[in-house]
Formats: sequence, structure tokens, C-alpha cells
Amino acid sequence: MVIAQVRPKQWRSRALKTSLLLAIACSAQYHTAMLKLRLPWRTSTIQSADKPHDEYGQPMPEQPQLQKLTSRSHTVWYLTVMVILIIAVGGAVLLTRQQHNDSGIHKIKHIVIIMQENRSFDSYFGTFPGADGIPMKDGVPTVCVPDPATKNCDRPYLDNNDKNSGGPHGATNATADIDGGKMDGFIGQAEDSFANCVPDDPNCAGGTGIDVMGYHNATSIPNYWAYAKDFVLDDHMFESNASWSLPEHLYLVSEWSAKCSQSGNPSSCVNELQSPGNPPDQNKAAASLINKCRQGIGTKLCQAALAKDGITTAMAQQLHALISQNCNLESSYNAADDSYSGLSFTVCENAIGTAGISAKLKRQLTVAANSLQPPDYAWTDLTYLLHQQHVPWGYYVMNGTEPDCENDSVVSCASVPQGARTPGIWNPLPYFDTVKQDGQLGNIQSLNNFYAAAKAGNLPAVSWITPAGLVSEHPPALVTTGQNYVTGLINTIMKSPNWGSTAIFLNWDDWGGFYDHVVPPQVDENGYGLRIPSIVISPYTKSGYIDHQTLSQDAYTKFIEDDFLGGQRLNPKTDGRPDPRLDVRESEPQLGNLVNDFDFNQVPRESLILPNGVIY
Repeated sequence: MVIAQVRPKQWRSRALKTSLLLAIACSAQYHTAMLKLRLPWRTSTIQSADKPHDEYGQPMPEQPQLQKLTSRSHTVWYLTVMVILIIAVGGAVLLTRQQHNDSGIHKIKHIVIIMQENRSFDSYFGTFPGADGIPMKDGVPTVCVPDPATKNCDRPYLDNNDKNSGGPHGATNATADIDGGKMDGFIGQAEDSFANCVPDDPNCAGGTGIDVMGYHNATSIPNYWAYAKDFVLDDHMFESNASWSLPEHLYLVSEWSAKCSQSGNPSSCVNELQSPGNPPDQNKAAASLINKCRQGIGTKLCQAALAKDGITTAMAQQLHALISQNCNLESSYNAADDSYSGLSFTVCENAIGTAGISAKLKRQLTVAANSLQPPDYAWTDLTYLLHQQHVPWGYYVMNGTEPDCENDSVVSCASVPQGARTPGIWNPLPYFDTVKQDGQLGNIQSLNNFYAAAKAGNLPAVSWITPAGLVSEHPPALVTTGQNYVTGLINTIMKSPNWGSTAIFLNWDDWGGFYDHVVPPQVDENGYGLRIPSIVISPYTKSGYIDHQTLSQDAYTKFIEDDFLGGQRLNPKTDGRPDPRLDVRESEPQLGNLVNDFDFNQVPRESLILPNGVIY
């Protein structure tokens, strides 16, 4: 059944006409009542001298005469009519606003941002028909990148291997890959990185060697290409910042990457593109003396560590008391007061400094404690504005391991656990002061909760979804595993009662060291970064449309703000929490508008349920 839609201007006109007709009817009823009302106690007899006479000169019979209504009666009637008028007009205005809220962008009630890892646009859609892909002539690439090792110039090539290697993708690597606009540093950066890898490390080469010039097509990523063909592909979507995963995820939720010197003070934050205060290194935590002895000095782990450092039993007892009382290293979530508890570096450092232990041991403990100190993100994030305007949100984290390394100048690292209650590279919101102060840490949830909310039709207005390493597509994770996971997510959303009012923004956080031929625009010292794939999926998106606007992941925040916040921006001059961020990214003149990807007047489109979707 298709329900006819009335356009906002037409609807407003009809609403006002209805109000006027109702007002006229009320006015007519008022005057009719004035004429028809007969109240005996309000009648009087006209004096004979003033009585009218008939044609024979005889006085006419007396008739009850309607006297003027008293002031009180008139007031009652007047107020009654005015109340009816107010209700009529107010109802029209209310309905007009409701109609406005259900028109245009406001037809989207649920925004879901699915972010995968480490792919450039050319590596996934470089040969997609109609897109700004790899420059070719007669099917042969016309561009090449110098290989410092072989002295050759290597062209992009079809690589449908399921396991890729990629390359380093930190700030210095982005600068080298772009190379002043030449876009020719990719192979050299990968070779430099792999020279320091352990050959047998499965997290290093991914089994395929240097493959940054390789690209996929519909053969290896059929579902991604199907979404692009049926919905909207953004072929000029750039990473918000020219760096790695943590700064990008900070931009995703706050439009800035910074480092703060004072907890709770946004003015103490300074711009930081590469190292914005990393989460505690859990691998160092596991190897530290503090961690080994936290469970007690009698444990085998602690005894071995103490013996290695020549620490006596008496000293060990003192260390255990110091660690257990002052150096709580676990980041634990307390549901009762919606808070995280963790290491207070100042308390721990002071306790170590005053302890009666050797200077060498003090240094050892201080270094360990320092590496485990959690960051404090004091600047303003998007959830602060959402909370102010009572817009529900959820940040969904898949349990597993972090998809990326804390040092993105390398391509391999030991796995770090990840979960909804584990703040980290892909889950930075627990470190934001605003999230803690607003009591919204509970909004950071397990991915299982997203599946349940979608099936029940209870999706929040804004959802961010974070994968685990296994399904992230971050090399060496398999491409097919990530595609099947994403397909499962999208299938779940499309089967949800919320599908009819949902927009899905599918994207990849950074280029992952893979080749791309388009020079990124420069909006400030942090970016833009290199091009990444982006697909927009909704019942209201245009069909088979390629959007050539200049976009960055800042456009997702802009869309959220325009849809749910009345266009309010993360602007330190207006949001009540001034911080020294470089600019208001959502207001950059170069940034396009994702509204262009939609046709809100079209009949909502059917879902596209694709095969091989996996629910995790």
C-alpha cells in the first residue's frame, strides 16, 4: 500500500485553511448565540410611551426583549472562542512542525555508521564503472609508482587474494605516500616497514609480500560492489585526518585529535595528529612487574619476576602493598554509577617516589606506571551535543582483539583485547570527560546489543559500530570475512522494523598503505587524509548514483547534526565548552553534503538482502 504524501508547503497551506475555517465557524457560533439566547431573567418591559403601535394606533403586544449580555457573560464567551482559536491554530502549527520533522532529512530517524579498516578507494573501487578510479587506457593502468628495491615503476594490478599485507599508515607515511601530490611513495613505505618484520610473523606480511598496488573488483568483493551499484558510492570521500586509526576515531566522534594536560579542562588540549594520548598498552601491562605482582607476591609469576630483579621477600611485601593500594591498573566498569575506575598515575607515582626502595626499582616501576596511564580527552565530543538535546546514541564494540596497532608506522603487533568495557584505539569514548560527566558510559555496548535492538525495532538515533580484528579487513584479516560480517550487519538492519527510516554509512577508517591516485585536499594541518571507500545505503538514497562531491568522514557528523541537532556544530564558540581546536570541520567550505545522496520524495526503496551474511 502506498500512502500519498503531502508536501510541506501544501500541507501548511491546508493546515492554515483548516484553522481559518474553524475560526470562522467559531465566530459564527458566537454571533448565532448572541441572537438566539433567551434568558428570562435578562428581559425587561418597554415603557408604554415608547411602545410601537399597530396600523390602527393600538399598542402592540409586549414581547420579551433581549438585553445586552452582562460584562461577565461576554467575557466568558470571548474567552471560549479565543481558546478554541488557540487550539485550532496551535494544533495546525504543531501538526505543521510534525510534518516538517517527517520531511526531507528528517525522514531519517536512525543513522548507523559502520567503519571497517585499512583500504583505499582505488584498492576496492578503482575499476568501478563511472567512478574516479585508476587512470587506464584500453584496460591498462597509465600510472605507476617507483619501487626503490627493483628500480622499476610498478603499475596497479588486479589482486583478488583474500589475505593482503597493506602498508604502514601513520602521519609520516601519509606524507610520504602523497609526496607533495605525486602520489608515489606507497611501495617505498611498505618496503621500509617490512624490512623490520619477522618473516614468520603471520601478522606481518600476510602471506603475500608487498601488495600495496593491488586492487580488488566484483569477483572478490561482490557484495560491496552490489551495494555500490544499487545505492550510492562516494568516490571522493577522504579520511578526516592524514594519520591512523586512533586519531580517525577521535575525529569520528569529536572532529578533533588532541592531547590534554589537565583533566576536565578543554582549554588545556593541543592539536596532536599522530599521538593524541594512546590508551594504556595492555601488552606492556601484562609484562610489567606491577601487573605480575598485583595478584600477590606468592604467585609464581611474581616470584619469578622478583627473583630476576634480586628483590628480597621483605621488599616484595612492601611492593605488594604499594601496588595494591596505589596502582590499580585495571580499567573496570561500574554499572551502579556508570563509571570506569583505573590507574591514577599521580597517586601511583607519588607512592613509588616515597617508597623505601632502590632508585633503580623506582625507575622501573615509574616507567611501567607511566606506560599504563590512561589518557584524558577533555575536549568536546558529539555525544555531548546529543545528550543535551536528548538524542539517544549507542557505540557498539565487537568483542575480540583491536584491529590496529598502536604504532601505525609498523604493520604488525601483538593482539590487544577489545570489548565494550575495554577502552582502546577503536573505543575511545570512555576517555572523554563529557561521556563520563553525562553518565553515558553505559551507551558503549556490546555488538550483541545492536543486533537485538535492530531486530526489536529499537535502534537509537545514532549508532557507531566497531569491528574486532578478525572481521576488520585490516591486513592480514581476510577480506571475505569482513565482507560477510558487514553483510550480516546490513541484512539485520534491512530486516529491522527501523529499516524504513534508516541511513547506513559504510566506510573504512584509513587507506591502510594501499595505493590511491587522487591528491587529498588540504583543509588544515591535520588533513584531509587519503581517499577511502564510502557507500550510503537507505530506502531514500538515489539508485546507482556516484557522488563526486569532495567529502570527508566529517560529513557523517554534519549529517547527524543537521538531522537531529538543528544544524548545531561542534563549535567551541557556541557549544559551551571552548577548546582550541583548529576549525569547525563540519563547516569547512570544501566539505560537500551527504543530503545530495538522497531523494526524500521518492517512494522508499526495497531492502537488498545479500547472501553470505554472518552474525557474530
